[in-house]
Amino acid sequence: MLLLFFLNFLYFSHAVFIDKYRDYKDYKYYELTGSREGLENLRKFMLNVDESLIHSESLNKSEIILSPHLVSLFREAVKKENLKVKVLHDDISKIIRLEKGNTRRRIKFSWNSYYDVNDIHQFILNTTKVNPEWTELIVAGQSYEGRKILGLRINTPYENGQRETGKPVFFIESGIHAREWIAPATTTYFINQLLTSRDPDIRRLRDQFDWRIFPTVNPDGYHYSYNVDRYWRKTRSLSSNGCRGADPNRNWDYNWGQHSASSRPCDYQLYAGSKPFSEIETRTLSKYISSIDNLLFYVAFHSYASLLLLPYSDSVEHVDNYDDLVQIGQRSIEYGSRVNGEKYDGPGTAAETLYKASGGSMDWVRYALKTPLVYTYELRGSSFHWPPEKIPEQGDEVVQMMLGLADGAKELGYY
Repeated sequence: MLLLFFLNFLYFSHAVFIDKYRDYKDYKYYELTGSREGLENLRKFMLNVDESLIHSESLNKSEIILSPHLVSLFREAVKKENLKVKVLHDDISKIIRLEKGNTRRRIKFSWNSYYDVNDIHQFILNTTKVNPEWTELIVAGQSYEGRKILGLRINTPYENGQRETGKPVFFIESGIHAREWIAPATTTYFINQLLTSRDPDIRRLRDQFDWRIFPTVNPDGYHYSYNVDRYWRKTRSLSSNGCRGADPNRNWDYNWGQHSASSRPCDYQLYAGSKPFSEIETRTLSKYISSIDNLLFYVAFHSYASLLLLPYSDSVEHVDNYDDLVQIGQRSIEYGSRVNGEKYDGPGTAAETLYKASGGSMDWVRYALKTPLVYTYELRGSSFHWPPEKIPEQGDEVVQMMLGLADGAKELGYY
């Protein structure tokens, strides 16, 4: 009996430990500028010290979230590489608390809070019940932990009530990186605007396409980020060495593992998986996308960089309709800037504007399916955060940017 009690105690203690939300108390958030070589040397050095390092990169700067016990070591490395450092947040836990502060006071789904994956799925389900003649549930795959990759199809009928079958398909993928919460939130806002807005331009946007919209294509990772570790990015699959997850935007079968990818399963951010499509999320999602006829647009939402990206992410060589992609993308950026005066950078490839990255969904869709119009939007924010009360601000920008894509593509004769 004593042994049984002890084993039960260990089990429940372990469970409580796992489920406890990581608060990141006193973690520092730094911005670094300097030579690309120096920034890369610093990142590699810190990763060797701590594989769970949280970092983001661009061409001329890096950002790092750092445990307080590593600060002195970090300062020495910064000095050695002759980098400039700026403290963006002295205690990132304060930002996390503000972000989740009103999550328990919600009455119904709205856009002044962030929601867990079950709430997002319930929103999609409720939407189909309210708009049964225009919408239907679609499942584009499943997750390691058994969740559905659940989405919404919006396809408005003709005046005689018959649904049109020949419309070009506009596919939206969101939330592939778990910690980028503003992406699913903005996507659900966009869904709501398509279905409820009385603006004739937004109604026209809705009616022109057969929409397939997925607010969170990494549901396990998002759930873990929401409930346990705010900065979790990957899936939740289990590697043979006991480490969890792979980066689902490095796991697609296009130049897999070549750039901005790790072969180490315990890498907190960039493990590309054991092979292309090793993750059930990417494997099943890719099969669904491949089954779509008349796919014209593929749009992915990420955060944060205020940037519009084009394929291919690991090359400075341009696809055959690159000039068209740029022209349409510029129209999208222009439309979005009218809302709040915030103008995105780009459009351009990630290799030219951020860093080379291989194995992403956008590149695979373009390469494998020859989809004509493929874009990735890096939404606005800071340290993967965006105030929940300001979700509509970005939502309205995204609505206009999608309208800009549609108008730009129509002007060039894509539909």
